Amino acid sequence: MLPTESNGNEQEHGKTMTRRQLLASLGAAGVLLATGTGFPGEAQAAAVLTPTLDKGVFYNVKDFGAQGEGRFSQDDTPYIQAAINAASSAVGGTVYIPPGDYVLRSSLQLRSKVHLLGAGPGVTVLRSGDTAVQLIRCLSNVSLSSVEGITFEGTGVGTGSTANPMVECGVYIFESEQIRISRCTFNRLTTGVQLIRSQHIALNNCTFSFMIGSDSPYEGFGVVIEGGSNHTVQSNRFKNVFKNGIMISAGSSYSLIADNIFEACKDAAIVLTSKLTACSYHVIRGNLISAAKIGEEETSCTYGVRLKDYCSFNTISNNAISSPAFAGIQLEASDNAGDDRPYGNTITGNMVNKSVKGIVVLNGSANSVKSNEVRRVETGIVLDTIGESAGSIAKQNVITANSLYQCSVSAVKIGSARCQGNQVFGNGGFDNTAGLTDSGTDTVTAGF
Repeated sequence: MLPTESNGNEQEHGKTMTRRQLLASLGAAGVLLATGTGFPGEAQAAAVLTPTLDKGVFYNVKDFGAQGEGRFSQDDTPYIQAAINAASSAVGGTVYIPPGDYVLRSSLQLRSKVHLLGAGPGVTVLRSGDTAVQLIRCLSNVSLSSVEGITFEGTGVGTGSTANPMVECGVYIFESEQIRISRCTFNRLTTGVQLIRSQHIALNNCTFSFMIGSDSPYEGFGVVIEGGSNHTVQSNRFKNVFKNGIMISAGSSYSLIADNIFEACKDAAIVLTSKLTACSYHVIRGNLISAAKIGEEETSCTYGVRLKDYCSFNTISNNAISSPAFAGIQLEASDNAGDDRPYGNTITGNMVNKSVKGIVVLNGSANSVKSNEVRRVETGIVLDTIGESAGSIAKQNVITANSLYQCSVSAVKIGSARCQGNQVFGNGGFDNTAGLTDSGTDTVTAGF
């Protein structure tokens, strides 16, 4: 039997709590959180918590023996797991993790209809007690669960393994659905959240900071989405991420990536990459890639948004991208990609400021680049090819109604005779060294 710790109410070990008992145990700040009132300035995040707390019974992990004292000689995993299991056995409920620093030496297994609720980020901390620990795991058909108000703290050390994809992670979700992660902080981990072949995962109002990376291809990411569909990643903040803030791959589709803020990503802020099965029908909208607090010669990321290889029918709209190293938005495929190329994507309403290139399409076809604003770059919009193989073509793209300013080389450049039958018309701007530099074949410069 797990040890117990006495509390002020002398509750029996493992006894469930009513809503009134939970509110009494939380104190004033906890009452605000649980009733949906929230902390000052956090009304939006607090409102999200209300539906979760209105359902089921409540379990306090302290009643199951969790200490939360931040001592690495202790392991709080079995005690928190016992609370999760008790809630699961009761066909669902809320597991409350009071203020404290809880050391985990192995993974917590989240169950269906179980809601993990902390007292708030920075107040409730789940801390990795060993390398390569996935702090919370949802494995195979977990559904209708949530994680809220918790800080996930890693060891700050990458493994460097190029063979083992099971790296340290805050929340790992595998083939599960309808799970919500909100108002959490992910700090000093090698990966914040990883979604594998899952459906309908919502990730909102979280912060990802100091994601640790190495030569391992599996480390250094804020959010990783592999396969699956219908996710929402919205209103999160990514700061000091070793690789990508958000990486989407392996044929994932139909997700919304919106209203996030990215600061200091060492690679692309958002990247879609896939072969064989298309990454398709994603909406990447209203994100801010910020150059705040960086020097005049520093860059915010390599690319703001990057689509690689088989990425089709995605919409990239109304994003503001400042000071990327190479380009604000780039669509590209390798010279041997065949039909696995960016096709049918729409790039509209974006703003790119201060970069080598604004918007780039390499070996892509039937993409639309319209109504974007690009300033202070060498080349505003580039349409070109990579390589000399039969797949090295860029055709039937449309570049129209863009506003281009202070382009020191050219506002629009079509770089190769392998760029065939593209349309460029209705673009405008000022202070550009050249308007259109066209080395393409059968370029249409007037449209309907």
